[in-house]
Amino acid sequence: MDTTQLFLRAQNLAGISSEQWEEFTQAFTLKSFKKSELMLKAGDKSDVFFILIRGIARNYDLDEKGKEYTKVFRGPGEIIGPYAETLAQTPTRFFIQALSDCDAIAFSYAHFVGMMDKYPQWQKLGRMMAEENYQEKEKREYELLHYSAEKRYLEFLAQYGELAREIPQYHVASLLGVSPEALNRIIKTLEKGK
Repeated sequence: MDTTQLFLRAQNLAGISSEQWEEFTQAFTLKSFKKSELMLKAGDKSDVFFILIRGIARNYDLDEKGKEYTKVFRGPGEIIGPYAETLAQTPTRFFIQALSDCDAIAFSYAHFVGMMDKYPQWQKLGRMMAEENYQEKEKREYELLHYSAEKRYLEFLAQYGELAREIPQYHVASLLGVSPEALNRIIKTLEKGK
């Protein structure tokens, strides 16, 4: 994924013009992160969001004992950032970490809001992004409440496709709400069933 592909996607989704995209690009920066590097730390007050160009990142939290809970993974073409905290203007509760070497576009939410205020196409794009995020959140909550761990794993594989192979199993286990050992048993059971 590159910036031209991102532009074409925004153009197809919401009718973003090349002039509008050029204006947007004037305020973003390209950033590179090494594998395991934190892109954002819990406690930071930030309105910076990232669109991944290359690599995989995750959003996660730590409990008081240091146990990690992965909230979401993101791959090329996807956005990751402190949305709720940006709206509330509070420090972020989560960490964002590069799981592989990543290249990303960094932009401020304030700039994105400025684009939405100025252009109806950006309002449409913002609404579509919020709707997609909400649907994903609802789906995840439903799966955690109603699906077995095995079914959640199969849904994870379907959602993340080829990227799933690049994500360490202990992070996948964290996302699914199971121990790494339980996930290993699930994988072995599924492999035997083939």
